[in-house]
Amino acid sequence: MQKILIHFGELALKGKNRGAFERQMGRNLKRLLKPKKVTRQYDRMLLDMDEITEEILAHLALIPGVRNFAPVYVAELELEAIREVAKQAITEAHGDVTGRRFRLSARRSNKRFSLTSPEINLQVGGYLKAELNMEVNLKNPEITVHVEVGEDEAYIYTDKRNGIGGLPVSSSGRGVVLFSGGIDSPVAAYTMMKRGMEVVLVHLYNSTINRDFSKIRDLAKQLSKYQGRTQLIMIDLEEFQRHAIAMVPDRYRMIIYKRQMIRSAVQVAEEVNAHALVTGDSLGQVASQTLENINAIYDASPLPLLSPLIGFDKEEIIKLGKRIGTYEISIEEYCDICSFLIAKHPETRGKKDQVSKFEAMLPLEGLECTRQDVFFYGGEEARESRNP
Repeated sequence: MQKILIHFGELALKGKNRGAFERQMGRNLKRLLKPKKVTRQYDRMLLDMDEITEEILAHLALIPGVRNFAPVYVAELELEAIREVAKQAITEAHGDVTGRRFRLSARRSNKRFSLTSPEINLQVGGYLKAELNMEVNLKNPEITVHVEVGEDEAYIYTDKRNGIGGLPVSSSGRGVVLFSGGIDSPVAAYTMMKRGMEVVLVHLYNSTINRDFSKIRDLAKQLSKYQGRTQLIMIDLEEFQRHAIAMVPDRYRMIIYKRQMIRSAVQVAEEVNAHALVTGDSLGQVASQTLENINAIYDASPLPLLSPLIGFDKEEIIKLGKRIGTYEISIEEYCDICSFLIAKHPETRGKKDQVSKFEAMLPLEGLECTRQDVFFYGGEEARESRNP
């Protein structure tokens, strides 16, 4: 059985609630990586895997809540055993290491073990130096050998990798994401997952122009790799858009339409017991995202409206989108419903009194709409209901 050792970051700060966060982390890892066994220990977690592949390690690096991790070798709690396993770990990972610079980094959480951390560094490091003809270099090593002494066994590793950090998904409540299918909203959804939020995705469309939703589903599948069970709800706002085009001046249509999108998302939030909405807005990126327009649009929501990308520039958003695998899907061609509402000279300083005036002319309630719910589990589509 191969093992992966995982360390957490912020969970160490959760005090008496720490156990609940760690249990949620364990549930998430079971769903997403399918380990044979998950063992919780102080400040770390051990996964028993049938095999460890680069694909699994790359996936683990993006699961929210993981600070760092490594495939590990296991040794009995005895100095000679730790020495021999450390030698094995180096040679199997790096081959001939003659003359290479290394350092040993020991950590002893089991205070019953006879050697202190500095003594382990000296005893195991000295052995490796002599046996493998390596050079000790504490400031600029080529190889760092980690030895962690646990309650029942020691873990040795050289391939320590960084995770995404944050909190485990579902440890910070549930939110509804206004999910456009562009570059920004999938990144916003993932960013909130990283803060522990379970996200429900809501995509608004116009049935006269949107027929193929494969891109939207592919994005939801990709995000479900980091959350597990993910619900995508698609709502047809064709009738409202038709009324807005007929009755609202073109410069205000985008503001009015986005407010209706928010109202639809609020209805979903009430249904799924979510306590916030999430957008992919970035301040000043487009006309609808000026500070004045954000104020006029967000006013439609009685719930907190979170914009995790508000201070990001486009390159930062694209970089994270590429890392989580949504960017290449997002740039596929898709007929965005909002593109039909963009005026040649859109309003950039929306006023609430004007918004109220135009909305008074619209039938905000009772407009016919159809809805489709789709569920994804770790990258697989599971079932559908309420097809349009």
